[in-house]
Amino acid sequence: MDMVPGLESERNKKLEKKKKFKEDLRFIAVFVFFFSLLRFFVYDWYIVPSCSMVPTLLIGDMPFVEKFAYGFSKHSIWFSPPLFSGRILFRNNVKRGEIIVFKHPQDDKNPENNGINIVKRVIALPGDTVSVENGVIKVNGVSAKLTYQEKMIYHDTHVKRFEELKLYEEQLPLSDEPPHTVAYCEGMEESAPNHFAEVQVPEGHYFVMGDNRDCSKDTRCGLGFVPAENLMGRARFIVYSIANGVKLWEFWLWIQNIRFSRLLKRII
Repeated sequence: MDMVPGLESERNKKLEKKKKFKEDLRFIAVFVFFFSLLRFFVYDWYIVPSCSMVPTLLIGDMPFVEKFAYGFSKHSIWFSPPLFSGRILFRNNVKRGEIIVFKHPQDDKNPENNGINIVKRVIALPGDTVSVENGVIKVNGVSAKLTYQEKMIYHDTHVKRFEELKLYEEQLPLSDEPPHTVAYCEGMEESAPNHFAEVQVPEGHYFVMGDNRDCSKDTRCGLGFVPAENLMGRARFIVYSIANGVKLWEFWLWIQNIRFSRLLKRII
C-alpha cells in the first residue's frame, strides 16, 4: 500500500529535524572541544579576586594568560587531573619580574586553598638567595631600586574599606623586565613581611610576592615557595575589568561598572 502523501511529508519533516539536531549537536561538541583546547594549552583568563596585586591588578581585572609560555603540567587542564607529573615542553624560561598565574601549593593545614588560582610577581628563581630589608628586596646580594611616586587612596570592595597606599616605582635586581609600581600601606613599615630573613630558593621552585606588599599572602607569609609544576602561565594584558564587586552574570550592571581605561592594558 502506498504511503499517504501527507504522512510521508510529515515523516520527512521529522527526519530533517532529527538530522539538523544531530548536526547542531556535532557542531556544539566540536566547538566545546576546540574551545577547551584553547583554554587548556594556548590562552586562558581569570578574574582577580583580591587586592594583593594593587596597583598592577585590581579586584575585578581579568588578565589574559599565556598557557604555553612555560610548557604544560596537569594544572594546565581544569581540575588538574593526575594524567602526568612534572612539566613537559618546559624551557626553564621563567624570568624575575614576570607576573605568573599558578595553582596554590598543597596546603595540608588549609585544604580549601588547594586548587585555587593565584597571581603574583616572580621575585627570585631556583638557587637565588632573597631577603627583604625595610621593605627593599635583595636578590643574590643586589638590592631593588625604589623611587617614591605618590600616595593613593584605594577602596577595597571586598572588605569595604579605604586604605592609604604609598606608591613606588620598583626595578627588581637582576631583572630585564621594565620597572613596575608597587604599593606599601601607610604605617606598616615595621611589619614582619618587610623584614624577611635571607633564604635560598629550592631547586624547582620560585619566590613570589604581590605588588601590594603589605596586603599579600605570598612566599614571605603563608604561601611558601611555588613549585614549577604549579605554574599555569604568564599574565600578558587585561582583557576585561569590572569594578565594585560586580559578578560576570550581573550583566545589567556591566555598563556603569566596566573600567574601560583598563581594557587591553599591558601588564607590567
